Amino acid sequence: MSTKINPFTTETLQVRWAHLHAPDNKFGEDASNHNITVVVDAQLQTQLDTLQKENGAKKINGLREDEDGITLLKAKSKVFVKKGTAAFPCRDAKAEMTEATPFGGDTVRLRLAPMVLSRDNSMSVFLNGVQIIEKKPYEGDTGSGGFEATDGFDGTTYEAPKSTTPAVDEEDMGDIPF
Repeated sequence: MSTKINPFTTETLQVRWAHLHAPDNKFGEDASNHNITVVVDAQLQTQLDTLQKENGAKKINGLREDEDGITLLKAKSKVFVKKGTAAFPCRDAKAEMTEATPFGGDTVRLRLAPMVLSRDNSMSVFLNGVQIIEKKPYEGDTGSGGFEATDGFDGTTYEAPKSTTPAVDEEDMGDIPF
């Protein structure tokens, strides 16, 4: 039987990747979930290490190092997918519900629920809640496509060339097979 561990709330963490705006169904509908990947700071690493040791888990699922040696934690939840909710419900810094969801570069606090799994004595960390502490501006929202103005071509008065292809009369097409 799997062992549930008391949920805890993290300090502020940086989001590396999030799939909270809609269920992530990359591996099929049966595996759909909401998930978030955060940078593990020293405090969270200490909390996870302590939980692992206290509960005798052989490893922590969802922990990995990126190509730069930075430790990341991916936490998932299927709860709201099963309820048919499109986006994972998040809270703002004042702990009020918000329709916003975090993306890479944002900072959040997470409510995590660890569980030692009986199948292999590993510990999984499930996502119970997300509080968005700081939302970074999304480059696509600038109206400039992520570019800064520079000297050069000014397309505000540019007109596309008119088509030089002559019009084709359908009767002239004869027996063309399409």
